[in-house]
Amino acid sequence: MHRRFKILYSKFICRWALIGLLVSASLWGVSAEAQKLDASRPALIQADEMSHNDALGVVTARGKVEISQGARILFADMVNYHQRTNTVSATGNVVLMEPSGDTIFADYMELTNDLREGVIRQIRVLLSDNSKFAAVTARRTNGNRTTFSRAVYSPCEICRDDSTATPLWRIKAERIVHDQSAREIRYKNASLEMFGIPVAYTPYFVHPDPTVDRKSGFLAPSFGSSGNVGGFLRLPYFWAIDNSRDATFAPIYTRDEGVVFSGEYRQHFDHGAFEISGSIAEAERRIGNATTKTIQEAEIRGHVYSVGRIDIDDIWRAGYDLNRASDRSYLDRFEFFGDPGNTLESNAFVEGFWGRNYASANAYLYQDLRSGQRPNAPLVLPMFDYNYIGDPTSIGGRFSIDANIRSLYRGDGVDSQRASLKTGYRAPFTSDLGFVTTLTASLQTDLYYVKQNDVLSTEDDGFTGRVFPQVTVDWRYPFVREKGRFRQLIEPMAALVLSPNGQNPTRIPGEDSVVVEIDDTNLFSADRFPGTDRVESGQRVIYGVKLGVFGESDSRTTAFIGQSYRVHADDDLANEVGIERHLSDFVGRVQLSPNRYVNLLYRFRADAADLEFERNEVGFSLGNDALRLSGDYIYIDNDASNVGLEEREEIRWSLFSKFHEDWSVSLSTQRDLTEGGGTLFTTASLIYEDECFIFSTNAERRFTEDAEFEPSDSVVFRVTFKHLGEIESAVK
Repeated sequence: MHRRFKILYSKFICRWALIGLLVSASLWGVSAEAQKLDASRPALIQADEMSHNDALGVVTARGKVEISQGARILFADMVNYHQRTNTVSATGNVVLMEPSGDTIFADYMELTNDLREGVIRQIRVLLSDNSKFAAVTARRTNGNRTTFSRAVYSPCEICRDDSTATPLWRIKAERIVHDQSAREIRYKNASLEMFGIPVAYTPYFVHPDPTVDRKSGFLAPSFGSSGNVGGFLRLPYFWAIDNSRDATFAPIYTRDEGVVFSGEYRQHFDHGAFEISGSIAEAERRIGNATTKTIQEAEIRGHVYSVGRIDIDDIWRAGYDLNRASDRSYLDRFEFFGDPGNTLESNAFVEGFWGRNYASANAYLYQDLRSGQRPNAPLVLPMFDYNYIGDPTSIGGRFSIDANIRSLYRGDGVDSQRASLKTGYRAPFTSDLGFVTTLTASLQTDLYYVKQNDVLSTEDDGFTGRVFPQVTVDWRYPFVREKGRFRQLIEPMAALVLSPNGQNPTRIPGEDSVVVEIDDTNLFSADRFPGTDRVESGQRVIYGVKLGVFGESDSRTTAFIGQSYRVHADDDLANEVGIERHLSDFVGRVQLSPNRYVNLLYRFRADAADLEFERNEVGFSLGNDALRLSGDYIYIDNDASNVGLEEREEIRWSLFSKFHEDWSVSLSTQRDLTEGGGTLFTTASLIYEDECFIFSTNAERRFTEDAEFEPSDSVVFRVTFKHLGEIESAVK
């Protein structure tokens, strides 16, 4: 009968524990500091049998050998230490558990020459992220280079029902060399297999080892075809300059427009960061509209995006966002740099936060990318803001201060400078009967200097302003009742707003108050204008009711309807979406969510005189990830906005299905329902995603037409291999 031995011996047994350290270091690039095992730390050895052959100088542990030192544990059937040759070997079911979470399996390990060289047979490695690595043999030389023969690598999980099944993808190589000093892994005669079938081969392949966060080299290319520039190939190169700086050079070769030079530079500081990206090309430009086009000779075109941030101290920080293009259609023509939207905004700022105070200084520059003749985009420089909210007073209210200074320049329009100060006090009260009343009082003072650059303007240059006091009383009385599993809510609401009439003289330009809407979200606001240039003056009463039924598991049904009444019509607010009339439109909302599979939302605005709908919105989501249908419908009458927009009626819907654990498909479309409209775009996508591989294909048809681009089709394929990168191919 064997007797189980437990020995605590740190003189030479720690060498056995060192096997695990050197194997791990050779495979995964453990740092030099980690390789220095503390010899003073004892190693605990457990075995069924221990022996020491003095003649041969061999110490042997047999039978369920377990050697642990710290968090590193080595298991084997037998471990030998040859004192004369300074060789440590482990045989039979060798398992090494690393502190990192990696587990190494082998049939045989032998490390010699002060443990700097050695051989490992039938090695298999399970990394902490479930990646796998296997080789017939591994040889370590010079203490920093490991050569694997007939090796396989894959991050894919093995089928639980069949551990011998081939993973989704793997890399097989005749030889793999891990150069620890260079911190890279090199493959010789490597092939990429999908489902066990070779799909790609390279005689030489190299990539950084897992200890490297960033390393210079070529990134995965993207290629395809675009209706705007023809066939293209994008070949990016990444340059890791140092630990805080890097750059990416990404030239794009196009068939129709030659080479587009693009790139990016990034740098991080101790208290900030800086990024800049951009492109430049010599390309022809088309001007006009979809039916009348004029082609200009090739010219220099491009764009620049840049972001900078710096923390000055614990209170103040500064930064900027720069977004500019050479012309309005460049970014849409060269679709490689994302959707710019209708406007590019550039901003520089300094801001500070302390206590209940906020202060900022800003400058804004805009670039309008929409087609057609439009006024110059404004330059705002400078704009100062200060906001303060006080501590609660003895009755629970708070004082507030909002100050603003703004200078705005247009060149072909109105230039204006504004200084504004608004002080206020807000106090909530709750009565014993359950009334919730909020009293708000404010005084806003605005001073303007206006310069009329338009020679057709009838207004004079000079100073103008206003002093605008306002008092608001908001009253709510919620009734709540529980019945069975449901809670019911009925909450009548009312507000009284008092202020002088006629506080919007025509000499004050409405720069930041252009778009104003009345809906269920702002009906009870004291001022429904979004900015400061316009104020909602006069006396009015607001009333409405909120209803709700709330059940278990977040099920709910809520509704709201309301309206406002103005005592005196305000001619200064003419054409301001009905808020200048005695009776405003009715606004409301109904939301139905009986369970997590159904969500319906309906919002409306109806004329007070004939109940004709000025605005209708419907949103819905039905189903779960297995099959989900969602969409939106919107109708806006041409009188529903004060900015002169035409009637708008659109519908968008999408269908999504995750029909398998790894597979999903989606369809979506958007259509203009007005006369002369039609489909705006249609997209379809198919995605496969698991723990080691992502494949996606997205097909899109866009019907947008302009002088520079026509309705187009695009198909984009993306393939992502875990740890290796992404390959993209597009046909547009």
